Amino acid sequence: MEKCAEFLTFQDEQPVESNSAEKLFYDHPEGYDFSSKRVYGIYLAENHQLIGVVDLLFYYPDSNSACIGLFMLDPAYRNFGRGKEAYFMVEKEILKNAMMKIRLGVLEGNLQGFYFWEKMGFSLTGERKPYLSKYFQVMEKTLIEKSEIFNLR
Repeated sequence: MEKCAEFLTFQDEQPVESNSAEKLFYDHPEGYDFSSKRVYGIYLAENHQLIGVVDLLFYYPDSNSACIGLFMLDPAYRNFGRGKEAYFMVEKEILKNAMMKIRLGVLEGNLQGFYFWEKMGFSLTGERKPYLSKYFQVMEKTLIEKSEIFNLR
């Protein structure tokens, strides 16, 4: 969290709190079944160094979708393909849980994040969600079309 302090300060409009890592494990939308939330570390294969984190909500906002609440990578490890590699591992995990869509929000003004998610196949839904004094633009990616679930012969 400290290595990504610049982004978190932009997002939360205040300095990173000392308990922000702990709060990540428990933070969830109102009414969400907390037992379906997962927080994953992104580690380097060669030395097992933690370089990022993914906050993932399965079955949110509906039973066919997963939502990436937070996807952060240490700035020193960006632009080398590691974020892309980590994202595709997350996508595999989502597919193992039979989710058809992935949703996420990108804060307006986070152009680097927007372009990253666009490269990963996400597109804007047109939804804007307020967050403090800013807005999230909702992006979505369809993984499985309903017609692909059944194979009729």
